[in-house]
Amino acid sequence: MKALLLVCLATVALPWASPGAGASSSEAAADNSGVIINQIFDRLDAQADEWFHSGDYLRAVQEFKMQIARNPHDVRVYSLAAWLLWSSGRDSEAQSMFAEAVRANPDDYEPYFEAGLHWSGRGDYLKAALWLSHACNRSAPVEAWKTLAHCYRRLGLLKDAIRVMTYAQSLDPADPTIPRNIEWMKQDLAAQH
Repeated sequence: MKALLLVCLATVALPWASPGAGASSSEAAADNSGVIINQIFDRLDAQADEWFHSGDYLRAVQEFKMQIARNPHDVRVYSLAAWLLWSSGRDSEAQSMFAEAVRANPDDYEPYFEAGLHWSGRGDYLKAALWLSHACNRSAPVEAWKTLAHCYRRLGLLKDAIRVMTYAQSLDPADPTIPRNIEWMKQDLAAQH
């Protein structure tokens, strides 16, 4: 809240540039206030980085929330905040942050992918697979497909794991890890029968 107050005070207290030819003083003020706000947020972003590196995650999260309020379509900021909340033992808040990112960006693969990575890291492969499948349905990169395949493997859904990993191979035929993973999955499937 202090930062928001500073933004408001800065836009009122600082002198405005003289308007250019044909520009009204209110247009010049609007242009200048945008520059000032951008500079303030740049400084806040740098401060959040310092808070992160000093382990003051919750302060960094507060700054990230201001960034989200400013631009709800910057998925990166939601993910940073969610991972810091999770790292601070605030799992339900982290999950809410992922859900908020999805609501603000329903057609973007990234919030689904980040939530899937979160659940995979927590060892809940079913929830991870659900989130990751949504990411994959939104033109996610090969990493999302590979992670989804590994979740299916962990769930014992080896045919699905092979199918998804094979699709990942079509996305990145040069990846040397994919054929090895497919072979291991096929061996696991053969051992089941």
